[in-house]
Amino acid sequence: MRNINTLAHSLLKPHLHKEAIAIDATAGNGNDTLFLASHCRFVYAFDIQKESEINTKKRLEAFNNYKFILDSHSNLTNYVKDSVDVVMFNLGYLPKSDSTIITKPKTTISALSQALQLLKPDGYLSLCIYIGHDGGKQEQEAIEDWLLTQTDIEVTTYQNDHPLAPILKLIKKRK
Repeated sequence: MRNINTLAHSLLKPHLHKEAIAIDATAGNGNDTLFLASHCRFVYAFDIQKESEINTKKRLEAFNNYKFILDSHSNLTNYVKDSVDVVMFNLGYLPKSDSTIITKPKTTISALSQALQLLKPDGYLSLCIYIGHDGGKQEQEAIEDWLLTQTDIEVTTYQNDHPLAPILKLIKKRK
């Protein structure tokens, strides 16, 4: 399997268009934000770390079609009132940073529920789950349990054979 982020981008790209509104729920270093800003009308980018804001804004210097929100993704609906076409989650921790600052099951499940509310019918949500760090497996289990309670979505899972390999879930909201 290719890099999980490259795969997520290639799976989402056919569903993006110049009028699309998107959310990067975990901005990190801005890679997904840049991808979305390159293909969408507007992107909301969330992260709790100032370092993420600095890195993302630096990466998106040539763009003005995004808003960086220095807050938890569990507060999506406090900021986003629009229906959105795509939501991206890249869970775990900020690469090349403090690996003890991680996404947590409780806030991630809250964010996923809010993202699903905001997602248009036939919209897509990508979920990159990293299970090889402390807390990653627990977050994955909470997500799997949450997914079982959702009735208005279709889920496709991409994972290679390595037991600690990241998992990509592509979720489509039904009409």
